[in-house]
Amino acid sequence: MMTCAPASPAQLDVAGDLLALLRDTTTEPRPDIQLEALTLAVAADLPVLLWGEPGIGKTAALTQLATALDLPLTTVIASVHEPSDFSGLPVVGDDPAEQGVPMAPPDWAVRLVRAGRGLLFLDELSTAPPAVQAALLRLVLERRIGALRLPPGVRIVAAANPRSSAADGWELSPPLANRFVHLQWTHDQDVVVRGLGGT
Repeated sequence: MMTCAPASPAQLDVAGDLLALLRDTTTEPRPDIQLEALTLAVAADLPVLLWGEPGIGKTAALTQLATALDLPLTTVIASVHEPSDFSGLPVVGDDPAEQGVPMAPPDWAVRLVRAGRGLLFLDELSTAPPAVQAALLRLVLERRIGALRLPPGVRIVAAANPRSSAADGWELSPPLANRFVHLQWTHDQDVVVRGLGGT
């Protein structure tokens, strides 16, 4: 069995100084072409799809954008939903032969309509099975969920990982892919290095 000698007070002081340096950070403005392109597409009300490896900061960038634009962010993980979650759940009324069967939207869609504005983030799009992708067609193109229509103040952004790095990934169907502006999301190595250094 191996035992470690206790650290001396001098070693602990050095460790404390290093930790203090890590907590002391500065922020510097930097142009970010990717974020500018995303902002432009959102401002133009074009559905945007961010492609990038897992953990590269797609969600963080979208959260930052929603904060900067003062828009409430609603995140929907496409792969954990059923097709009926996007096409509407049938609700039987008094007399279906007279009234029909309305398709009720999910609660997140109702909240977006009540707010009148927001950023709808469809995350993990490339892990959604083909049936869910087909149900998303109407949402992305016509902005409809069941009998509900999203107001003009709601913007749609999605994120996906390449199939090779997605958990149980699927190819994105061409009809769904064609409804988006595609942006490749990559990290800037210099930003990562400077961030680890406290800037």
